[in-house]
Amino acid sequence: MSPLARRLAAGTALSLALAGTPHAEPAPVTNSIFSPANIAAGVVRGMVSYARMVADIRYGGLEVDGQRGGLVMRDLQISGVGKHKNCQISLGRLQVSGLTFWGEDESRMRFDASDLSISNNCFGTNAALIGVATGSARIPLDSLSVDLRQSAGSGALSADVQAISPGISRIEASADFEYVSMFSPDFFEKISAKGGPVDEDGSDGDNPFGDLAAPDDSTPQFGLRGTLRAAHLSAENLGIWERLKPLLPPEMSRPETLQALLTAEPGSDLHQTQQGLVRVLQAFMAEPGRITAEIRPAAPIPFDTTLISGPEEVATLLQPRFLNALPTPSVALVADPADRADARALGLALATGQGVPQNSRRAIELLTPLQEDAEVALALAALTKGTDPAAAYRHALRAASLGAAGATMTLDRIEARLDTADLLAAQSPADADLPEDSLLSAPALRDAALAHEQGQGVPRSYALAWRLAALAAATGDGPAQALMARLDARFGADPAWIRARDKAADLALEDWTRHRLAQRLAGGQR
Repeated sequence: MSPLARRLAAGTALSLALAGTPHAEPAPVTNSIFSPANIAAGVVRGMVSYARMVADIRYGGLEVDGQRGGLVMRDLQISGVGKHKNCQISLGRLQVSGLTFWGEDESRMRFDASDLSISNNCFGTNAALIGVATGSARIPLDSLSVDLRQSAGSGALSADVQAISPGISRIEASADFEYVSMFSPDFFEKISAKGGPVDEDGSDGDNPFGDLAAPDDSTPQFGLRGTLRAAHLSAENLGIWERLKPLLPPEMSRPETLQALLTAEPGSDLHQTQQGLVRVLQAFMAEPGRITAEIRPAAPIPFDTTLISGPEEVATLLQPRFLNALPTPSVALVADPADRADARALGLALATGQGVPQNSRRAIELLTPLQEDAEVALALAALTKGTDPAAAYRHALRAASLGAAGATMTLDRIEARLDTADLLAAQSPADADLPEDSLLSAPALRDAALAHEQGQGVPRSYALAWRLAALAAATGDGPAQALMARLDARFGADPAWIRARDKAADLALEDWTRHRLAQRLAGGQR
């Protein structure tokens, strides 16, 4: 790779890193020069300076909104891109929102472009064909928007794209991935293979021409790997078909010609997919309107593009459904929100706004009587953490003790909003009953203390964890001593903690005497 290519690749990678940064809450100092939006603006200015090596680039203004993590560029003009001297691109307004480098793992970013125009000359020898399709010397886009929602922790990603080109087409697309990432099955193998001896002139010992003469199989293979929950692509005709139709051979509009698309074995999944495509194309030719391809699997579909060799394999794997209408919803819709036959399902739908308009108040009303359910308790914690952190914490405690996935993380986040006194008041007190089998040995005491510290399998209680850890630490148990040190370091000299800790210490002394733990833990009779 040439030095110039490396620099351009580095700039591209940095811009992609900025675009995919996790976001949830504003940066600590939003208006400083280190705010995400200001950093992004600096990167954009630097990228423009770099890009001016290959094109004439000018813009009217770059506005930064550090408070909201926003960035707006206006009146962008690009001309003479590389060897395409007559290439011209203009953009009236580009807005990026959701820029931040701090906060939680969830990010929500949006890109809005309006009044975008790309001249056909930017596409070289294809300019004439594109001009026939667009009916002009330029490709106009009234608006182009991209919404991205990403979880850095789980690798989940949802993307929605909409593009409107007047007189041509309106395109809408979405993809919902349970997990997705760039993937290279042979990256380290190929990179290691390239790390052979180098001559004094800088070329590979076995290859005097360096990278220029490197065989194709020396380049790592890249693709996407993940799990797809749902997706769709829908295109509405706004005039492009009327311009393309006269260019097509007359036989293309005949039903028997389209039957040639049926290449798969009859009865196979691929054959059914091909039949669906043929029916939709025939209906579109009869009445040009919309073509939609959607993927709505009963269960998420694992995929690895590095193992896929062609479109037929893609169709077999994803089994898209074709129709001449808007895409169907990707979630089940609730017909009657007043029907409480399944209060749990309705409450969870109201909590998330999936399948029915979101309504937190009604969701809490329906779910509160069902709070002993792990998923319900976690949903209640999410619903109330902004308005009533103490109540949310109690719900999260219950969800964690019931084993709900993600409940411990929710506990930690809510704890950051609570005073020590409120936090300890929500937990089981130090004088709560000890687990029956916790007094059998020092490891049993330590394990019970750790369980109460983490809230795994039992409700989280720092005071009870201290009481149990003090008993184990008395035998010289190192992890129990470390647990006590962690709690003291966390809460310091907070009066609420001192009171709770002292009570736990007194109770530990009583346990030591009443249960004759000195004899039991030393190996004597119980």
